[in-house]
Amino acid sequence: MNARRLLALLVAWLAGTVTAAPLTVAVSRSPHSLPVLVALSEGLFEAEGLTVKAIEAPSGRRCLKLMAEGQADLGTAADTAIAFESFERTDFSVIATFSSTSSDVELVTRRSAGIKTARDLVGKRVGVVKGTSAQYFLDTFLLNNDVDPKNVLQVAIQPEGALDAMAAGQVDAVAVFQPFAYAAAHSPRVNGVVLSESGDYKQTFNLVVQTSVLKARRPDLERFLKAIHRANEFIRAQPRRAEAIFVNRLGVEPGFARWSMQRTHAELSLDEALLRTLQSQANWAVREGYATGRKPADYRTLVDAAPLRAVLPNAVGLPR
Repeated sequence: MNARRLLALLVAWLAGTVTAAPLTVAVSRSPHSLPVLVALSEGLFEAEGLTVKAIEAPSGRRCLKLMAEGQADLGTAADTAIAFESFERTDFSVIATFSSTSSDVELVTRRSAGIKTARDLVGKRVGVVKGTSAQYFLDTFLLNNDVDPKNVLQVAIQPEGALDAMAAGQVDAVAVFQPFAYAAAHSPRVNGVVLSESGDYKQTFNLVVQTSVLKARRPDLERFLKAIHRANEFIRAQPRRAEAIFVNRLGVEPGFARWSMQRTHAELSLDEALLRTLQSQANWAVREGYATGRKPADYRTLVDAAPLRAVLPNAVGLPR
């Protein structure tokens, strides 16, 4: 434990505020989880009187699965993962968006595959992380370029296996999120080319909480949000130290850390745009047959703005 964290824990202990029961958060190993990683590294949760245990996972879908299995109280997840999860269960709530970006997902091809346009993907094998923002982005990219997604062979992959799948020739391209997209595009093993990136699709990264935890530990969740707010301020005030945490926690190159931080907006919020995005993604999942026989959730009931409103009232753009 570093001196900063030790001091934060001591201050909280002296104030008599340290919570007996820890909160367990499932954290996606995504660059956009940086506010949570900063809060963990800098003792910001302890400073708010919280004991927080982190479980790392390669994707938001995996974080939500850990929550469903009872291994985590809350988790980090992109909007698409939440939309897909809502077809399976609704015993969770989104309590905040903590970062956003338009550069998370990339479509990376092997140069040797000769893919230069979207139409060149017809009949090709494209590795994609199913049920995530990567699949939503891939389908949207194809449809915007007049290519039927059904004419592309979508091969299910895990994000951490994207580079290996390309290097082994199992797929001609991958649609995957960061940091796995960056690794595939820059590895000498595949000689990758970025065909397209998210661009106009503004992706949000959100804090999702089990309903039972939300009911039982609302004050602790407010403290959690206060720590994340402080982490976002830390990222803006000390970008070099935040970059070092980024590199150390995720094991990525400093160049990628700087690239990602320049393209990510770290700020707590909850607004109507999130609801519209979730509804749009759910409609897409039904239309394309990814959620056959199921209906989208009422996303207004899956967002609880009360904890964030108690911490940062002006960050909430939703009606009461």
